[in-house]
Amino acid sequence: MTSCFKNFDELRENPNYPSTVEPESLFANVLYTNTGSFYGAQGQYFNLTGAGLWAQQFAKIQYIDEDWYQYRASVMDEKWKRMYSGISGTSNLAGLYDLELALAEVRKRKAVYEEEGNAQGIADAKVLEGAMLVAKVYFFSVTTDVWGDIPYSEAFQTIDLGFDQTNFQPKYDAQKEIYDDFFVLLEDANTLLSSNGSIDSGADIIYRGNAARWRMLANSLAARLYTRISKVDAAKSRTGLTKLFSDKGTYPMFSSNEDDAELVYLGSQPYMQPIYYNAYIDNRNDFAISTTIIELLKENDDKRLYIFAQPTRASMTKPEDAEEDWIPSPEYIGQENGVPAAEAPGFTEVSMIGNLYREQPAGKSFWMTFSELKFIEAEAALNGISGVSGTPESLVAEGIEASFTKQYADIEAYAAPVYPIDGDVVSDPYSDAAIVINNLDWSKNGGKERVIAEQKYLSNFTNGPEVFAELRRTGWPAISEIRGGTVYQGKGLPNRFPYPFSEQTTNSANWSAASQGINDTMYGKKIWFAENTSVNYK
Repeated sequence: MTSCFKNFDELRENPNYPSTVEPESLFANVLYTNTGSFYGAQGQYFNLTGAGLWAQQFAKIQYIDEDWYQYRASVMDEKWKRMYSGISGTSNLAGLYDLELALAEVRKRKAVYEEEGNAQGIADAKVLEGAMLVAKVYFFSVTTDVWGDIPYSEAFQTIDLGFDQTNFQPKYDAQKEIYDDFFVLLEDANTLLSSNGSIDSGADIIYRGNAARWRMLANSLAARLYTRISKVDAAKSRTGLTKLFSDKGTYPMFSSNEDDAELVYLGSQPYMQPIYYNAYIDNRNDFAISTTIIELLKENDDKRLYIFAQPTRASMTKPEDAEEDWIPSPEYIGQENGVPAAEAPGFTEVSMIGNLYREQPAGKSFWMTFSELKFIEAEAALNGISGVSGTPESLVAEGIEASFTKQYADIEAYAAPVYPIDGDVVSDPYSDAAIVINNLDWSKNGGKERVIAEQKYLSNFTNGPEVFAELRRTGWPAISEIRGGTVYQGKGLPNRFPYPFSEQTTNSANWSAASQGINDTMYGKKIWFAENTSVNYK
């Protein structure tokens, strides 16, 4: 018996599954797989058949259930589990728990360096910790913005993280309290990221080790989240935004498109742009561009139409009886969201998602852009926030220009073709942006707030989680009523993603408390930041 227990602690270690992993490795995996859980090939249902669909940037042309708000329970369970715990096994897809492990490891490393008096080691550990905090806030903000109250403060109480026992039934924190903690974490991140340390570029697939840009993201993200709460906690929103905009030295933010937080895919399987992956690896043809976004683009003669959408295949296909010198005449037709099944269009009759997204394996997913920040500033200027430089009109113009320059640069970089309608011309980004700027109707119903919201909605094309959040917060743009389906017809846009059914059995008491006031799984009680807003319909 004594020989059986000799060196037992060493023998029970599985070299294929080490108990301690370098925080850089954990961080890299979390950045890829959690971004993927929102946008990427391994989590496309969060965006394409969830947030982006319900915000009416996309529309379904077959298997229309989700466009009728008739979600699949197993898919909602998977979305939730991916975010928190990831997926173990051969794929080893990380979740937010892995990020918490990485934070614990880098803090241990920092403590060792502090004992040793290693100044550079301390600085490096600080900036890595700061970047991880920004990522934590970003991932959790998207999660709470779609579900509302979620497990947060008790979510990762495990033995591995130093707790006496693992908590398998964490409480659901109120969204307001979660947001309060976000602001604390982003303040901490801003301080940590000013430490003149460096981040291993291999661990950072967003900024390739650029700590300065992580710091810009921390404060730009804080501006987004302070804006998010403006209709439910105006005083805190105003104080936070004033602090940020009045002291850009202490709180640097994005200053150009080069600062955008985005993940660039390699273009080889499975690291491919998610809309391309859906079409060509999964061999699906489920999605068209929504009528809602097509109408917004056409309203102001917006040339981004030719980037966000493709011409209908019917308009680009030569008829059998056509003359030999036939020339295609591109048409752009959006698909109405949630039509009755009998009205589902043929694939050739509506516009697919644009070439830059659907046809490019090495495309991008983005968290936040400089263009979005300009629209945040425009809304702040409209609300009289101190420290904002510019008027709502001038800042909207800057945001539109930033969006055009980014989109035009990307279609050039990816050699993505555009097909203007007969008689139209795509020029340079500044000239084409000026057309939109000059066509804006600031006196339309909803006024300046509506114009800002609509242009932010367009600049955030393909970022479904963000446009879904802002649609519920501002009520704009006006969307189509869903005419098809049998379960939720006439109820309007869901207030939230439904909680996964697995929570009812594994965390019943806490799930039940969080579900008070919710009816039909998605209606009734609204998400906190949108509780004072009504969505507008066409």
